[in-house]
Amino acid sequence: MASGDGLVVRVRPPLGRLSAAQALRLAELAAQHGAGLLELTSRANIQLRGVTPDQHGSLLGALAAQGLLDPDARQEQLRNLVIDPLSQPTDGLLALAEALQQALVADTALDGLPAKFGFSLASGRHGGLAEVAADVKIVRDGTQGWRLQVPGQPIAWQADSAPLTVQAALVLARWCAAQARARRAAGEHPGRLPQLLRQPGELPPLVLPTGLRQVPPYLPADGSPNPGWQRGLGLLVAAPLGRVAADALARLARSGIRGLRLTPWRMLLVEGLASSDSAVLEATGLGDPEHWIRDPQDARLRVSACSGAPGCRQALAPTQDLALALAPHVPEGAHLHVSGCAKGCALQLPSTVTLVAQAGEQEPVFGRARHALARAVTDSRWSARSLRDNPGLLFEEI
Repeated sequence: MASGDGLVVRVRPPLGRLSAAQALRLAELAAQHGAGLLELTSRANIQLRGVTPDQHGSLLGALAAQGLLDPDARQEQLRNLVIDPLSQPTDGLLALAEALQQALVADTALDGLPAKFGFSLASGRHGGLAEVAADVKIVRDGTQGWRLQVPGQPIAWQADSAPLTVQAALVLARWCAAQARARRAAGEHPGRLPQLLRQPGELPPLVLPTGLRQVPPYLPADGSPNPGWQRGLGLLVAAPLGRVAADALARLARSGIRGLRLTPWRMLLVEGLASSDSAVLEATGLGDPEHWIRDPQDARLRVSACSGAPGCRQALAPTQDLALALAPHVPEGAHLHVSGCAKGCALQLPSTVTLVAQAGEQEPVFGRARHALARAVTDSRWSARSLRDNPGLLFEEI
């Protein structure tokens, strides 16, 4: 994707995991071909920024050599799975994900599927995937099998085996692909599965595999996990605004870790750490607060921001530095999102307070809204300077 600072190249690691060698090579490529920065996304992907068009081909070749590039765009699109990074080996999540990926790629009836159609696969051990956008959510249902559900639907379907789960997932995807093709032929937007199922007539007559049972949807009680030690898995760490410096990632990759799991919370799960004592933190660089966040109380976890100007052509003002400057003034339990324009690409859910850059007479100004998406922000009041000087205004009642 073309952006204000060059091309943004998204990498979708297989099953959401990077080996130490792959992570090191990504860091090297970000420094060699890009701006020396990598971004963690809400889809558990990783992006290189600032890639020049003349370097794009060389970068793709290097990614392919590391097993980080699909043979074609169709396979990359269909491999749109967010896999619970905190799953345990006994959950069977990776085996299910591999079987589902293979079935999706082999199914020619999925041609025409909406570009962003995707699945989330959750272990059911926590609620961290509840807010991850997905057309079909698949949740491990204890020892009873798997539960498939479409956001907004009052029912879910339970399958007692992984093969039956894959069959049911394919039926839902095929129906969505057929609807998308028909809507395109009629000159309409193809839509996404949750929206299509809310059309008049509600639940369509899907011919689902025999053996599925209708059950209530899974409703997780807790939200996204915090940075910290994850028993038996490794250390969960965040990066300020989800942006990782290439040299920090390279140092971590060289330190003897087993690998990394990408998360939809813009964090990394570092595998292979025996402890989090000072010697380990020194060797990995994870003790450096400039690059890594290990403390769940770190104020920088309470803010998010899009790339902003000049990195994004649509943005009307810089956002990243402003968000970090305001972070210490965000109350515990609240969240501030700073968007460079009304599209709000970087956050698809309402935030406690959302700031949106808008055109001003002499310089950009920021509008503010509470519990709203960026596109709902209408009032224009403050310059970036006034916000920095009077951060208490942010959380006053509107």
